[in-house]
Amino acid sequence: MTNLTIFTLVFIAQIFLLTVFYPGKLLQRMRTIQKKYPASSHPKLYPKSTNYYQKMSRIYGLLNGLIFILGWVIVYYVYEGRLVSEKGVNQMLPWFYFMIQMVPTWLLEIFGFRLTKLMKQEDTRKQKSATLAPRRLLEYISPQLLSTVIITYFVFVVIAFYIEGFKFELSSQALLMSVILLLGYVFFFGMMSWLIYGKKSDPYQSQTDRVKTISMVIKTYCYTMMACAFFMAFALTVSTYGLKSMMPVAMSLFLQFIVVISMGYMLQHSRLDQIDFDVYKADPGVK
Repeated sequence: MTNLTIFTLVFIAQIFLLTVFYPGKLLQRMRTIQKKYPASSHPKLYPKSTNYYQKMSRIYGLLNGLIFILGWVIVYYVYEGRLVSEKGVNQMLPWFYFMIQMVPTWLLEIFGFRLTKLMKQEDTRKQKSATLAPRRLLEYISPQLLSTVIITYFVFVVIAFYIEGFKFELSSQALLMSVILLLGYVFFFGMMSWLIYGKKSDPYQSQTDRVKTISMVIKTYCYTMMACAFFMAFALTVSTYGLKSMMPVAMSLFLQFIVVISMGYMLQHSRLDQIDFDVYKADPGVK
């Protein structure tokens, strides 16, 4: 089996996983919420009309459908050789398509932020309950996981400099990649701090659900940081030993793995029957 054939099969898996499988699960989740917790019984969950939510769902599905077609267009051009040079498929092709695949999900995130903002504006409660929330990172993840994340970074640094023969130079690729990975770690730890110390986005969300959600998101950040460290070590190894033909396949597999440990993890562990939707019901005495 040639490298091009392997890449085509892996890329097709990327098309289905990120444009059909997970988007389908998200759409099913949105429809289930609208059916089981409608505006008639849970008005606080819908700061806009029901038709607006249905419209957003259709747009999300349509965008993924168009991106699905684009994926097959790319496969066709790869098969025809128009996207294949003498060195093979460009290693950034899976990344380019991945960024397009993520557009509908990013739009959903923006849509969600806007809805929670509207929820805050419509929250007219004069007395709001305040519950003390955990304020330390280790109250959301285990010390073992945090230690593993940190150790993974130092393991990467050792491997990177070992591959280059421990040449400590400013032009060293190992040094550059170590700094880039460190900046990535700083970014994710900054996001963790924002989640823990930032203001509550959903004014009605129960404290139990909030803590659980933050814990899940932080765990996905940890898994993502470790995955990035391993992939960068692999990329440096491939670059050093002249195995760049493996990179397009590795890039696609890495991106798929990132989605599995983030979106897949959240969907699997954030079950609707374990979320307190009663907080979105109308206040007693309000019709």
